[in-house]
Amino acid sequence: MIKASYATKAMLLFAILVTGGMVHGASCAAGSGVSVEILFMNHGPMQPTIRNLKATLQKFPGKVAATWHDYDTKDGKAFMKRQGVRGHFPCLIYINNSHTFNIEGRPITFKGFPTGAGPYQFQGKWTFQHLERVLASLIR
Repeated sequence: MIKASYATKAMLLFAILVTGGMVHGASCAAGSGVSVEILFMNHGPMQPTIRNLKATLQKFPGKVAATWHDYDTKDGKAFMKRQGVRGHFPCLIYINNSHTFNIEGRPITFKGFPTGAGPYQFQGKWTFQHLERVLASLIR
């Protein structure tokens, strides 16, 4: 079980109620845009995933505010510190300050390469369809 603050739990309950329980995250603000923060390694193997992330985000013009944090820069290190992130991985996507979402009763964490992309040992268990689904559920 994920430990969460009272405010996070309240927002999670709100998201469950708003989305009918199909897709929910740890934070959601009704009527507001969606904030996406992407921590990424700007290395060769990550480039196709970066292109696909940009293409996915472009499907929601004016509704998604994306901020990119390069893992190897001062900004990336500061972002990791703010979020309490530790470790070495190619990509971590926060949507409205959460990187794990429940999709049809299954937790999906937007960490690592998407399934089927990049080196196997760094693949996460998420897809671009998962990402689109979460974004679409948060946009009103």
